[in-house]
Amino acid sequence: MELVIWLSVVLAVLGFGMGVMVWAYRRPLGNSALFPAPVVELSTPTSDAARTQFEAGCTAFAQGHYPAAIDQFRAVMVAEPDCAEAFHNAGLAYANMGTDGPAVQALLKASELYDQQGTKAGLDLVKQQLEQIAGRRGLNPSTAA
Repeated sequence: MELVIWLSVVLAVLGFGMGVMVWAYRRPLGNSALFPAPVVELSTPTSDAARTQFEAGCTAFAQGHYPAAIDQFRAVMVAEPDCAEAFHNAGLAYANMGTDGPAVQALLKASELYDQQGTKAGLDLVKQQLEQIAGRRGLNPSTAA
């Protein structure tokens, strides 16, 4: 009988812990997102299907549904691997969820693509946003070099 009670308590604690972790993962960091809006203009032509997925990702992002937005942007990345904005927006969504590692990786890939395309405005924006992420973490990017 004691074993059943002990197992019930342990399972209840584990269930509560998992529920809190899932809730924390699916909500934005704090009350306001670091990046409130995605990049909506594409710098290169894309297929109609990829554009539709990109727009769905932007809509999900604007509504604060960052995991859904990331899924849409990943689909665009597969269909259009040179679409800098898909990587850019996925990075912003990751940052808004507080997962800075994947955010930085995606933003660095976006900056590489912007550089290859000669899109200086996109490159400058990514640099500024990477500095915002570093600032949130208490890092000073200007002294890191």
